[in-house]
Formats: sequence, C-alpha cells, structure tokens
Amino acid sequence: MIETIREHIDNLFAEAPKTRKAVDLKEEITQNTIEKYQDLLAEGYSQEDACQIVLDSIGDVTELFADLKESSSSTLSEGDRRKKATLRAVAVGLYLFAGAVFLSFQILDGIRFSTYIDLSMLSLVVTVLLCIPPTCMLVYAACMYPDFRRTEDTLVETYKEKAYLRSREKAVRSSVSSIIWLLTVTLYFIISFATFHWEVTWILFLVGGCMQAIAALIFSLRRDN
Repeated sequence: MIETIREHIDNLFAEAPKTRKAVDLKEEITQNTIEKYQDLLAEGYSQEDACQIVLDSIGDVTELFADLKESSSSTLSEGDRRKKATLRAVAVGLYLFAGAVFLSFQILDGIRFSTYIDLSMLSLVVTVLLCIPPTCMLVYAACMYPDFRRTEDTLVETYKEKAYLRSREKAVRSSVSSIIWLLTVTLYFIISFATFHWEVTWILFLVGGCMQAIAALIFSLRRDN
C-alpha cells in the first residue's frame, strides 16, 4: 500500500514545476501521508480503508503549482505591496528629515542664534518626536498580511498555511531588522553630534547588532513553539 501511495503522489506531481520547492513539497506530502497511513493501521483500520482515507486527505495539489515556482509571488496583493513599499520609503524619508532637523538645530546652537532656548535639548526632543511616526509606519508595514483561513482539512491546506506563516515571519523579521538599524544610525548621529564623542558612540552599532541577534532568537523560539 505504501507503494500505491507513492505512485499516487507521483501522478499528482507529474505536471508540477521542475523546481526544488516542488521536490521538497512532494517529499513532505509523501512522508506525512505515509505516517498518517501507519497511524490509521495502528488504530485498527484495514490497509485498503487506511490507504483510501489518506489519499482523499491530500487534496488538490494543483492549487500549489503556481507557488512552487522559484520566483513565486508574495502573499500580498499588488496594491498592498505598493502600499507597503510606499510606507517604507516615506518612513526612511522621515528618518532623514529628523536627522536634518537635528543638524539644523545644532548649527543654530553653534552660532548662538538664541540665548534664551537650549537648542541642544530642544533638538533631541524634536528629533525623537519626529522618529515616532516612521517607526509606527514600519511596524504597520510589517503587519500587512491578510489572515489565512483553512477551507478544508487537507495536506494541501496545511502546506498553504505553513507557507503563509513562513512568508509573514520573513517579512516581519526584515521589517524589525530595518527598524533596529535605522534607529541605531539615527541615535548614532544624534548622540555623536550632541556629545562630539565619536570615539565612543560607535558602540551603538554593537548594541544594534545585539538587538538584532536577540530579535532573531525570539523569532527562532516562537518558530520552535
């Protein structure tokens, strides 16, 4: 019966794209189907009934063929991808604007433009406030993924759900990494120009690297759970 299962899955994937993803999916479905078949045998089902049950549980694998191409598209629609790209571009622009504002205040403070206002402190406050909107935009962009809902209890739906979760995790990790390094660079210039201790402020990049490592560890632990 196991050979029957393998032959059936081979026929299902006869028209699949000739890619590594297709081979991996075929092996995964074959392994899961055989394990489910053996579990049914252990529960007392006959070989014929167990074989028919697991073959019916596979579902229509042709739904996955479009996603098995090496250059498969994102889960997001074209409109959402453009919106996400726009949010990221605007966020980077706002970070640069915040840096320009900070430098402008420092220049004004250097030429003693005003003796009644502490421009150094004001520049820090204004810059931090200007960095809040782009950070929120990047977080929102990272969460721009539609909810996945299973339509039936088949191996195909299980694979589609796993592929969706992997794509969403990858997007979130990329956004978190971008936020960490943008904030690191922004803080580096702010603190460096405020203190002029350039020989010390480079440590912020080490802190940023540690934060990214911690974020990667958190994602890894969540994946294991």
